[in-house]
Amino acid sequence: MTTEESVAHDGDAGVPGSLAVVLGDVAAERAAQDAKWGIQAIPDGTGAEGAVAEADRARQETEEAARHGELTWRHILREEVLEAFAESDPEALRTELIQVAAVAVKWAQALDRRPEATRESRPERFRAIVDVHVMLVRDGTVLLGKRAGTGYGDGQWHLPSGHLEPGESVVGAAVREAREEVGVTIRPEDLAFAHVMHRAPDRVGLFFVARKWTGEPYNAEPHKCAALAWRPLDRLPDDTIGYPAEAIARVLEEEPFALYGWPAER
Repeated sequence: MTTEESVAHDGDAGVPGSLAVVLGDVAAERAAQDAKWGIQAIPDGTGAEGAVAEADRARQETEEAARHGELTWRHILREEVLEAFAESDPEALRTELIQVAAVAVKWAQALDRRPEATRESRPERFRAIVDVHVMLVRDGTVLLGKRAGTGYGDGQWHLPSGHLEPGESVVGAAVREAREEVGVTIRPEDLAFAHVMHRAPDRVGLFFVARKWTGEPYNAEPHKCAALAWRPLDRLPDDTIGYPAEAIARVLEEEPFALYGWPAER
């Protein structure tokens, strides 16, 4: 395969970073939906009478449009959506939904690749900075680190945490931060999502609780951390950074969402 063919088939439409940008937008939207609606267990509502015929008509329309050089993203996405609506088997439905999501992402990438003049005519979408925080909990205590030499919150206590990196899931980021900062290995299935906090003006923090891990925590980044300490969940040090202290309190109250630093809603 030539270099040109490789670029054309690298899953990113030959535009470095574009897939990561769109998936990052999707992850931010999912976090916002989860914060608003929580985990939703509702019926599929698919497989209704006539759905297969409707999907077949959409497929025929897509093929007809392609033959006449009139194919649009609407044709492709509509066909995928209606094929999903026609499925009642959960496994087949999941496959169709993944195809729907893939086409939607590809369409968003196509919008991003349009000429700069077109993009400049659209208002720039807000992008939040996403960070993850890991609460290692043992016998009613939580592991905190005293920040040092970072330029933010130095001398104060904080949870193991860090920014989400491009192309990284929030669970993967939590596993990575725990390993990098306190030297423990956490299996993804041992992380429990506990809280999301929208901090003014542009931060979304996701907080995970872990009660099982491999290895004894230690200060793996002494250039960024002066000390580690286990502190009671309900009696944090007075010099704990404000927003993680607030988030831990919300976790204890089993509150899944909070705003921080925003003016009071009227």
